[in-house]
Amino acid sequence: MWLTGCCVAEEERRVRANAREYNEKFQYASNCIKTSKYNIVTFLPVNLFEQFQEVANTYFLFLLILQLIPQISSLSWFTTIVPLVLVLTITAVKDATDDYFRHKSDNQVNNRQSQVLIGGV
Repeated sequence: MWLTGCCVAEEERRVRANAREYNEKFQYASNCIKTSKYNIVTFLPVNLFEQFQEVANTYFLFLLILQLIPQISSLSWFTTIVPLVLVLTITAVKDATDDYFRHKSDNQVNNRQSQVLIGGV
């Protein structure tokens, strides 16, 4: 069996119904759903990376860097950093709340009760 998106061949899977100990020794991937993008550690770097993929945010960052050089700019760097930080903060808060609700939804789906077939009945 070929895995989607890579070139590593997978041997056949052997799964026995109602034999948890037997199945756990193979360490197959779980069937947990994960639709969230971030966790506590990766939120800030990944979110900033995604936000600076936008041309407007990158433009304002470049403009800010130029305004830090007094020989080039007659304006203060403050006029660029305030709107940039404001936009980045509002977008980060929106992304954080969206991801929080994704985590809650994933947790709810992953903890649903299921029926287990025992003894063929």
